Amino acid sequence: MWEDFATGYDGIRPEYAAEQYAKGLSLSREKGRIIITRWGTWSADGPGFCYTTSYEGIGYHAHTASLLRGFLDGPAPIDVERNDENGEWLPITRIKERTDG
Repeated sequence: MWEDFATGYDGIRPEYAAEQYAKGLSLSREKGRIIITRWGTWSADGPGFCYTTSYEGIGYHAHTASLLRGFLDGPAPIDVERNDENGEWLPITRIKERTDG
């Protein structure tokens, strides 16, 4: 659940939570796919060669739980990169398929 990614800084500026949620929802509507990297940062790609990337770590920076909630509520599929216990890259896991939402 997105709530599991809240940080100690969430709640300090409630208006920023709404802003982050709106940003996540907007990116999901505009882009073809959301990617959460193995390092916890996120990016979004498409349509065409348009690509957005961020150094915001999900569950590390303030209100990224709200950003994640926006991604989840939007229509874009979400892919997550992961490593195994030995640090080897695993195949990308799709945690959400494209929806009409």
